[in-house]
Amino acid sequence: MLRALIAMTIAAAAAAFGQILLRQGMQQVGSLERFAPGALVSYFWAALCNPYVIGGTVLNAVFYFLFLASLSWVGVTVVLPLTAIEFAFAAALAVVILNETVPALRWAGIALVILGVILISIAGGDA
Repeated sequence: MLRALIAMTIAAAAAAFGQILLRQGMQQVGSLERFAPGALVSYFWAALCNPYVIGGTVLNAVFYFLFLASLSWVGVTVVLPLTAIEFAFAAALAVVILNETVPALRWAGIALVILGVILISIAGGDA
């Protein structure tokens, strides 16, 4: 159980940082405004070539591989809730890196989710 908790904590941090990188990359690419086939190909090619998008995708792959490893150690009812740790990492990184504002009520919601993850993890020791 401990190795799954450690792996999923690292996975959640990687995924959160990956999401931040994806957001930065997509801010550089700009918003998708046209849905014509040529415009879509051009838009997604620009996204796929953006270094932030590439880095974010790699970090999301790290998350997925650690998720798979964790599933080999404990049940899905333990591993899947552990992915919610990403919410706290993502909110903190969004504040620090993207200068986003996270209202107190959202922080309270994140804290409740993390509390739920802790309860599931404690109960999941028998899984």
